[in-house]
Amino acid sequence: MMKKRWFLITALLTMLACILPMAPMDHTVQARRYERIVVCSDVHYGSKTLDPDLRTRKMKNKENAVREINGWDDVDLCVFTGDMVQKTGSSADYKLARKLTDRVKKPKEFLAGNHEVIYSSELSSTGRLRPADSYERFRHMEDYEKNFGPLYHSRKLGQYFLLFLSPDTLESKYAVELSKEQLDWLKKELKDHRQEPTLIFCHAPMTGTLLPGSKLDKPRNYAQPAKKLQKLLQENPQILLWVSGHTHTSPKNPSFTNPVNKITGTEILDVHNPTWDGKQVWTNSLFLYPEKIEIRTYSHKKHQWLPQLDRTVTVPWEMRKGV
Repeated sequence: MMKKRWFLITALLTMLACILPMAPMDHTVQARRYERIVVCSDVHYGSKTLDPDLRTRKMKNKENAVREINGWDDVDLCVFTGDMVQKTGSSADYKLARKLTDRVKKPKEFLAGNHEVIYSSELSSTGRLRPADSYERFRHMEDYEKNFGPLYHSRKLGQYFLLFLSPDTLESKYAVELSKEQLDWLKKELKDHRQEPTLIFCHAPMTGTLLPGSKLDKPRNYAQPAKKLQKLLQENPQILLWVSGHTHTSPKNPSFTNPVNKITGTEILDVHNPTWDGKQVWTNSLFLYPEKIEIRTYSHKKHQWLPQLDRTVTVPWEMRKGV
């Protein structure tokens, strides 16, 4: 009887050993083939809204979005693409913004937007934003770097090279303008990493990547100096994405995903990102595979992906590693 029971146990274990390798592995067990970046754009925490009830609801939406992002186990990086502060870039604005960004428990990178740099901390007598003078801009940049790090910098993520750009001119009529020093730095970085698939994060989009005639299709709202940036992008085919905010372009806007998003004279896609300071929060996630980038949009209100907005960018063969 004992021998028969032992034989049955041995036979069962042998059968399981044959079957289990054929069963599909759980997704959490499989090694990931991608790195994931979540783009957090134009957070404006607390809120630009003055109405107390609406302001409270918007702040709660933002806090809930952070909680949801913290619960995603495959996030390698959160990139805040500028306008973390609610309005003027005052010391109080920075302190408030940090209350939200510090809650993000994933690795983070930051770049500045116009609201961190170009406005006076004092509103006009009618409550409107006023341009900061050169001295105050310089002080804003100092405050930015104390709170969020360098205005422009680079890093690697897997096989990908990431560049982070910010407005850093002391005088400009544009929302985002890069200094000559930053442009020279950018040119050298691109030259030194010419064989690596590259993503550029900048608060403002590139010229012509919104539908013509739309409300925000104006030079002030595009990254400057436009012609020099355009030339630099055309000279560097390793750049695959320009990831921007500033225009608050939402998934409901026809410019959000549109053929016009491809930067003129290049194969570079400008990925527009919605503000968190609207009635609901959306985020774009960039899934970086060796052979492609998948761009997916998530509704934090409905807690679901929006597959109709999915996009894919192919990595050229000569830049692929590990395929």
